[in-house]
Amino acid sequence: MDAAWAQANSAKKLVKFGGGFYCGQVEIEGKEPLFIFNGFFMSMRSKFTKPGTEIHYYSVQWPADKLSWADFRGKVLGPTDPADAPADSLRGQILAKWEELGLKSKPNVGDNGMHASASPFEGFAERNNWLGASIESDPFGKLMLGAGMSPAQIKAWSVDPQVTVEAGKKGSIFDQLEDMDVSECIEKITALSGNNPLNAAFVFIKPHAVTGKVKALAKQGLEAQGIQILAEGSLTGETIDKKKLIDQHYYAIASKATILKPEQLNVPKDKFKEQFGTSWEDALASKTVFNAMDGCAQLG
Repeated sequence: MDAAWAQANSAKKLVKFGGGFYCGQVEIEGKEPLFIFNGFFMSMRSKFTKPGTEIHYYSVQWPADKLSWADFRGKVLGPTDPADAPADSLRGQILAKWEELGLKSKPNVGDNGMHASASPFEGFAERNNWLGASIESDPFGKLMLGAGMSPAQIKAWSVDPQVTVEAGKKGSIFDQLEDMDVSECIEKITALSGNNPLNAAFVFIKPHAVTGKVKALAKQGLEAQGIQILAEGSLTGETIDKKKLIDQHYYAIASKATILKPEQLNVPKDKFKEQFGTSWEDALASKTVFNAMDGCAQLG
């Protein structure tokens, strides 16, 4: 699937419908072309669950008035593509020193060294998923409960559902909150702001970059920016696989790749037809549309 997905991308037979929501027309010799959703996820998942791998995590917090969330991501962590990252950012340093730091290959957009929450709400959702933090015990969880959100709604929003963002338009809840500081974020989702509380995020070193030297670099880089590390530890690939932590972390992606059937997806019909030259209804009727898991079975 990974090679076929890459070929579809190279052939420009892939369309992005939203954050973590892709469809590609996958072709394998001797097989009927299929429309596959999020075909890249199967390869991504295996990097986290392969026996012998691990992530190393940090649960962190810092004063919101000292470092904005946008700068935490853009300057401390660095952009998704490490080639675009500031030289002194964590991703920038890992790219520049990857051999010295003990990595087996040069970082790229997918294997970019580290992950960090994109917003205070994602930080909450990731602590809830990876560390088992309850809504009631989490700082941002408490703010949401205090703002009148129900535990059921908070849990439902934690997997990045499509929500109404304006009249007649739906979008990813995570996308709407990206790079917001905690007060703006809580105001956005509950219409109630906090009183200069602490930002809190979940940060982890990806499996390909877990070395002692990268751990030291990450810890030093976070603390140098006044970011307090509340807890740190490691989770093995076996644990990640058993508890399906990577599946929950990338739920919006994983669900489209492994759980939801094509007819259950909110596919922009105009984009689909523009990209593939056939209507969404005709594609469904032809039974050539599959999620990534079912597509793997179909393609052998």
